[in-house]
Amino acid sequence: MTQTQLTPSETAVERSGTVTRFNKLKTRQRMREFYETSETYKQLLDAHDEVYLRHYVELVIRHASPDSKILDLGCGNGISARLLNEANFDVVGTDISPLFLKEARKWVNPKLQYHVCDVVELPFESESFDVICSNELIEHLPDVETALTEMIRVVRKGGRIVLSGPNLCSPLIPLFDWLSLMSGKSGRPVWGETKQQALKQFTRNCGLHLKKRFFTKSPQFIYREPDLQADAIGGDADSAYYASPIDLAQFFRSNGLSIVKKAVGFGIKGRIIASVFPYLSPYITMVVEK
Repeated sequence: MTQTQLTPSETAVERSGTVTRFNKLKTRQRMREFYETSETYKQLLDAHDEVYLRHYVELVIRHASPDSKILDLGCGNGISARLLNEANFDVVGTDISPLFLKEARKWVNPKLQYHVCDVVELPFESESFDVICSNELIEHLPDVETALTEMIRVVRKGGRIVLSGPNLCSPLIPLFDWLSLMSGKSGRPVWGETKQQALKQFTRNCGLHLKKRFFTKSPQFIYREPDLQADAIGGDADSAYYASPIDLAQFFRSNGLSIVKKAVGFGIKGRIIASVFPYLSPYITMVVEK
């Protein structure tokens, strides 16, 4: 994939097997406006309760030293930040949408604050947090490089970055979609709604994984135009980046950070996959140290 003759605000985007121009600034603005106004999307986030967020919160707690100051990025309804605060951490939760954080304001206390901000322009001093964490955020970023650079900037030396979210480049996800459809169940919206779609996505992801894993030494961030229609909510229709832990690991290593955990699986099957094939794991659970 080439990115020659593109302006700084543009990069290459994959769509229907072709490569077209992708304007990061315009996409960021579209997504910001959508998240600031979509009551339908807010209802989706409101379903992310304590049970839904349990694994993510436990992952962060496991890799945070006592008395850590934590920055929870893209915290949506603010529950994850509150749970981390209840675990005796000093926490700042952020999201791009004041609509999403509206109810979270009632939980504010001296050790729990919320800020509306964009992850690519964090309003915090350099090296001001012990832990930077995010759950299901990275795949929604149309400018991953800048966001990761900001995370690295605001985490302290010796501090950790914990990223969690779907591995949209994993061949296992569409394979599971296909198996589900073959058994008469439904697949994922957007990505695996039919057997043909699931197999096409499986073939595509196999090629991407092999290329990223064995034939590239620098991150190849691949973007997509997010579907921001109200009736397309769910199934990561609004994702802008084909999230891959290989990209993330290569980026962090190239910036001098060390990988503490490539993947942390949940459940017996998840732990086995994460241990043996961490970059194939359907879910990104990466921990890095500055």
